[in-house]
Amino acid sequence: MTKKIKKMDKNNRFIYSVLLFQIIFLLISCKNNKETGALSKTSTNDKINIDTLIIETKCSFETYVVYKDSIPLFELPEGNIVKYFRFEDDLEYDYGGGFLFKKSANGWLQIGKDEFNPKFENLWIKSENIEISTNNYADNKINLYEKPTKNSQIIGYINKEVRLNVINCSSDWVFVKYNNIKGWLPFENICTNPVTNCN
Repeated sequence: MTKKIKKMDKNNRFIYSVLLFQIIFLLISCKNNKETGALSKTSTNDKINIDTLIIETKCSFETYVVYKDSIPLFELPEGNIVKYFRFEDDLEYDYGGGFLFKKSANGWLQIGKDEFNPKFENLWIKSENIEISTNNYADNKINLYEKPTKNSQIIGYINKEVRLNVINCSSDWVFVKYNNIKGWLPFENICTNPVTNCN
């Protein structure tokens, strides 16, 4: 009987030691994970990079495109190139050329229903190929807004006539970058004709 009790005590001590070791290991792991944030998937310290999110906005405006040799048309933003396009390949082409755009997504604009090029509807073009001009020809000051509404905050000004790439659009407002300031321009302050001004 005494031998059995001693044997049980020995076994129990071994089990307790293993359990104690596991508890200590878990406590140390939890502390390290807490410090590194490994367990904190919804931590308030986590920051979402908005620039990497594809946020689509609807729009409806027409403007011109710019390119050296041809303009790549994409199936989706960051997707495959469907076609390289040149207005110059049209026998009736004169000068300039643009598209009606119906949607934008982080530096990409989607072609809308175009009577001259209906086959390109729903294809995407990079912002670097899409331009507008400002119509402050007397170098008067026009406002850059924080949001596509005149009720939002004015975050900057454009005080001379310039050409700008269209980063995004919302209805007939365009989102542009001028002197390291990104903001929204209303349609009344832009010119979408590359050949003449819009007076």
